[in-house]
Amino acid sequence: MLSISGAELVLWLHVLAACVWIGGQVVVAILIPVLRGHGQLASLAGQRYQAVAWPAFGVLLVTGIINVGNAGLQWSHLLDSPAGRTLVVKLGLVALSGLAAGVHACLQAPGVRADSARRPWTSALLGSASLVTAVLAALYGVAIASA
Repeated sequence: MLSISGAELVLWLHVLAACVWIGGQVVVAILIPVLRGHGQLASLAGQRYQAVAWPAFGVLLVTGIINVGNAGLQWSHLLDSPAGRTLVVKLGLVALSGLAAGVHACLQAPGVRADSARRPWTSALLGSASLVTAVLAALYGVAIASA
């Protein structure tokens, strides 16, 4: 039987958290439009997802920082290698995903904006931006792991 190293455990946690962050966004994007006409179900579904999503995003950040060292990259020399430059792009995508999701959560949260229910395009745009940038960040992560 193969042993599992600490670096492999951290990478596994990173991938698992990415599954929650990305997969959850896909599920919510499919469910929310259907639930909008059923009272508070859309809002409750969004709140329940956020209770899982934001901790997963936190795990992504912590394990991502650890993975940088495990990959042999140095923060001070990121632009010196193709893997480092790819990581810089990935970090930008992660930041955009988190920012879009955060703005989405603030704009769509119950009681924050009374007219948010009348603007489903805002929700769709921000949610889509978060999802697309997260998927691209995952792609760049695979590229880095394969380097």
